[in-house]
Amino acid sequence: MESSRLQTMSESRADLALAAALALLAPLVELLLHEGVTYPRFANALKKAFLDSALKILEASSARVNDSSVSTLTGVHRKDVREWRSVGQPRPQAKTLGAVMEIFTRWANDPEYCDQQGRPKVLNRVGGPVSFEALAASVSNDVHPRTVLRELIRLGIARHVDASSDESGDKIGLCADAFVPKKGAAEMLQLLSDNVGDHLAAAVQNLVGNGAPMLEQSVFADNLRPESAASLSILARQIWSKAVHDIVHEATLRSDHDRGLDGADQRIRVGMYFYHGPNSQP
Repeated sequence: MESSRLQTMSESRADLALAAALALLAPLVELLLHEGVTYPRFANALKKAFLDSALKILEASSARVNDSSVSTLTGVHRKDVREWRSVGQPRPQAKTLGAVMEIFTRWANDPEYCDQQGRPKVLNRVGGPVSFEALAASVSNDVHPRTVLRELIRLGIARHVDASSDESGDKIGLCADAFVPKKGAAEMLQLLSDNVGDHLAAAVQNLVGNGAPMLEQSVFADNLRPESAASLSILARQIWSKAVHDIVHEATLRSDHDRGLDGADQRIRVGMYFYHGPNSQP
């Protein structure tokens, strides 16, 4: 009797989790279909995602990791598990977008690179402590400043203001007020993956983790006229504009202080979103 009751409770929790996941997947499936990704292709890729996550869960619980344990946890056939394990686990490639976005954020918000009105300064490409080259070097030495600049220009975020014959006197300015690439689906999809992925990770951690809960909250209102929704959108942007300046300032100070110290292996992401649409159907 007790075993049957526990099984029913487990199935109930699994059903609730699956229903929540399907609701989360609905807009993602719409994106996949829009981009030409079929169900068989997605299902095959999803199998690897299950196997990768199973490995993390088993290792975190100090459980024995073998074909049987992975197959039992995921429901994936042992033959497929064996094939997956034989390939090995390649290290993920570094995200080149990271340096680009970090440079943009610092340029747009760090007082050292902004004028008295808080607008991003036009920077000399090279030379001096407040130059684009210095800005890029303060964020990362892994990518050459010229490469980062070329990517910012390609995305339509930065532009040459004044170019000399030998480029030594180039001046560079920002030409966008937000990091929303107008070109390049890869960059936009990377932003989707990074931002929504960390948001979801925080929510899952709050459900299954044992540590202190992470900040993951929202405000909901319905029965609004379009004009009211538009007004709230403006308010949200104003609040975020102030918040991002404060967070970037504090994060820059702490990052500069902690870089190179023991234990400096943590990252953060703070975000805000605003969505409006028709009331949900009952």
